[in-house]
Order: sequence, then C-alpha cells, then structure tokens
Amino acid sequence: MIYIIHGQEECFIRDKIAEICSQFPGEIFRFDGSDRDFTMDKMLEACEGNSLFSDTSVVLVNEPYFLIRKCDDRETENLLRYVSQPLYETLLIFYTYQNNFNSKLKLFKDISANAQVITLNSLDYRNFNSYVKTRVNEEKLDISNDAAFLLNNMCKRNATLLNRNLQILKLYPDKIDQKAVSRLCSSLDENDTFELVNALTARDVSKALAVERRLLSENDSALSVIGLLANQLRFLYYISYLVSQGKKRNEILEIAGINEYRLNKAMESLKDLRMHQIIELLSLLNELDISCKSDTSVPDQMRFELFILNFMKKGSYAGN
Repeated sequence: MIYIIHGQEECFIRDKIAEICSQFPGEIFRFDGSDRDFTMDKMLEACEGNSLFSDTSVVLVNEPYFLIRKCDDRETENLLRYVSQPLYETLLIFYTYQNNFNSKLKLFKDISANAQVITLNSLDYRNFNSYVKTRVNEEKLDISNDAAFLLNNMCKRNATLLNRNLQILKLYPDKIDQKAVSRLCSSLDENDTFELVNALTARDVSKALAVERRLLSENDSALSVIGLLANQLRFLYYISYLVSQGKKRNEILEIAGINEYRLNKAMESLKDLRMHQIIELLSLLNELDISCKSDTSVPDQMRFELFILNFMKKGSYAGN
C-alpha cells in the first residue's frame, strides 16, 4: 500500500500518518529524502520486506526529492517497477510538511496512479474557529474570551501553530488573559519570518520564495511582508546584542519578555547570522522599501522576489 501525504498542516499530517501506521503494525524504516546519504536503493530495500523483526514493514520517506524536482529517469526505473507491483506486506508513505511536492512531475503522476493521495490543508475561517474552541476545551484551559480571540488571530487558521501555543499556555499558572497570550504565544507571521530569515542565510532559494509567497497570501501586501521581515531582523539584533553582553538565557527571557520557544527560534537563526550582517540586510530591506514606494512601475511582489533572487546570487555577506 502506498500513500502520498502533503499539505499545509504539519499537525494534521502527523496525526494522519500515526493513524495509518496504527492500522498496519510492522518494523518502521524512516528516511529523509532530502539527505545527501539518501538513495532510492536503500528505500526500496526496506520496501522489499527485508525486516528481521516483523513480517510487515512501514517505510516512511520525508521530503523525497524525486517528488519535488525532476530527476534522471534512469534513477526512477526501479522505483516505478516497485510502485507498479508493491508488496502487500509493506506500507510505503511519502510525505512533506512543506507542501512542496510537484504534482506536475510525470513521476508524481505515475506514483499517484498506484497510491492514495491525501492533502491536508488549513481549515477555513469558520471551521478553524470551531477547532480552536474544541482544542481549548480539550486542554481544559482557563482562558478569557478576549485572550482566545487574540490567540485565534495570531494563529491565522494554522492548526499546527495553535497546538504548539496551547502546549505553552498549559503551563501558565493563572487565568489566561490577553497579556499572557501576547507574551507567551507565537504568531504565524513571526514563525514564517523566522523561516524566511533562515532560508536567506542558508541561500535556499526555493524555500525563501515558498515562504515569501506564503507570507504574501496571509498579509495585505509585499510592503507588509517587508515590514514583518525588518521587524524580525531588529528582534534578532536585540537578542544578539543581549548575548554579546554576556546575558544568560533566563536573563534574556526576562529582559526581552519572550518565551522559550521564541528564544530558541532566535538562537537557531543567529547560528549563521552576525550583528553586522543583520544591519546589512536591514539596510538592503530599507532600500527595497523605498524603491517599492517611489516607483510603482514594477509590482511590489515581483520586486520583492527579485530582491530575494539577487540577494542569493550576490551573497552580500557569504563567508563573513
């Protein structure tokens, strides 16, 4: 049995994989399809039922590159041969949390013909409101209506982020008000801008463009997204400054008024980003902002995407 699972909601994807696997007990083989060491041969060897501990096998393949970008057809011959006659004793699941499978690829279509394709996207506005109420009740949170409304708006129909925030709020000892939500929880925009910063510093063009387009779909304009990115960089500069002053984690949490999750995300970004590099990137964003406002002959979204592509190409601070 073969599944292709993709979409915008990591928590729904995780739950669906767990549900499917619970109905198909067997030895589990996990592969990262984006890893340099990953090969189709290793994956197919696991699919062929070579388990030493069980008669059945569960093969989980995250981010399989061959469903994301076109590859040499010779690489896929054995895979197509297996897909056309999969073993009954093997459960094979291809999945992605980034929703970046390319359904236009011939290989995607060929595998889909022999697989069950499941798409798990965000809930619509009305269903997400009901989902928030259900999850708050399930977690037995003592939260004010205003705080719940703020939490709903911060998550912007993203169930994965909602559940992450709920786990943080569960630790709050008092009745949850707007101030607690504002201080403890992360917004969808903030999570996406962290991803965009990380993609820029990693020179990951496809990831940067994917996150940028997601941000644009969630906000009014490219100028709004530029502003969000600039604010995130200023926040990272502040955290970097506190670290440079020798402040410990607990001190930074108190001074900045943030939660552990937000600090962890910031420290992850700052692994490959120095203070002078943040200043340089902020300067480039300021120039982009001015050009968008002063020259309307080019659409702001196109100008922003060209900015990303040029930044990746030039690599202003690469290796610094």
